[in-house]
Amino acid sequence: MEVLQAVQFNIDGFLQKLDHLPDYKEREYEVRLTNLSLELSVLDFKDLREWLNNKYLQIDNEDEKLFAVFNVLCSYSRRKKDTSVFKQVVEESGSRFVGYPLYPHILSLLYKEMGELERSIQSAKEATIELNNQVGVLHNYAEAIVHARENNLAISDEQIKEAFEIINRVTGRLDPFYAKFHCTRGRILAQLGQYTEAKKAILKAIDEEESSKSDYSIRINDYQYHLIRIQTSEFNKSFHGKLESTEKSLENQKKDIEKSMQNLKTENLQMLGFFVAIISFTIGSLNILEGKKFLESGLLILILMGSTVLAYIGFGMLFSVQVRNKLTTIIVSSLAVLVIIGAFSGYYLLK
Repeated sequence: MEVLQAVQFNIDGFLQKLDHLPDYKEREYEVRLTNLSLELSVLDFKDLREWLNNKYLQIDNEDEKLFAVFNVLCSYSRRKKDTSVFKQVVEESGSRFVGYPLYPHILSLLYKEMGELERSIQSAKEATIELNNQVGVLHNYAEAIVHARENNLAISDEQIKEAFEIINRVTGRLDPFYAKFHCTRGRILAQLGQYTEAKKAILKAIDEEESSKSDYSIRINDYQYHLIRIQTSEFNKSFHGKLESTEKSLENQKKDIEKSMQNLKTENLQMLGFFVAIISFTIGSLNILEGKKFLESGLLILILMGSTVLAYIGFGMLFSVQVRNKLTTIIVSSLAVLVIIGAFSGYYLLK
């Protein structure tokens, strides 16, 4: 009976692929290691991880190769969305590579997967200090900022503008053809409120993504998720804008109605005062006529009339909300005062 055995992972053959890697400051270094991670099977990953954990550094020149293996393991677990394994790899071997300029970049990627977004931004920024022309590092810093903003962290507008400048530099000059960079640019544009341009950038990422990659479906789903999110944000902003406009309009209408009701109330009070004045004037006139001579009664009625006019003018000034003609008010008041003074003078002369 034949027993089928799995082909053992060829560690030496894999290590030979790490010879003559590009400089770590170049984007091609990260791309080459990422492609190597895509070639690994689950068993290959397990064997390579065990080999790295058991490896003792004997030759200084091997450090670069060991770091490359560490990078491949991190890339593999990250692309498989296996955050717990990614964390374990860093905890097992990361302390050996703390001094490597690319190490903060790997930490930033891990922190982002773990949801520790502030630490992700800090590590990403640390990586850009020495690797300020490494496209992957620059992109990760920009994405860390916008990812934190999307998750409601306190990211300032200045940080978003900084991320936008970085991603424009990346997509405009350093690497204009990598699809994910355009997706990140679209996300940043959405945070700046430029939704039309944001959607164009996401669609460009979907169009330019290479269908031959093993994680093609994962990437396309990610792009579509961000596209839907941007469309939702655009709708919400438009809806809230219309809602605020409607609320403001209703508030203004409410104030206008309250003002109209107050004016109507005041006018009703003025009319009531006017009728009270007429009734008082009539009753007072009848009382004055009793037992008085005609001329005396006439003078007293004039005094009562002038007083009634002044009282009505004063009542109107106290409760009126409309702007009245001051000159007319002064003339009428003056005439009423003159009538009162004249009537008083005539009455006392008769006495």
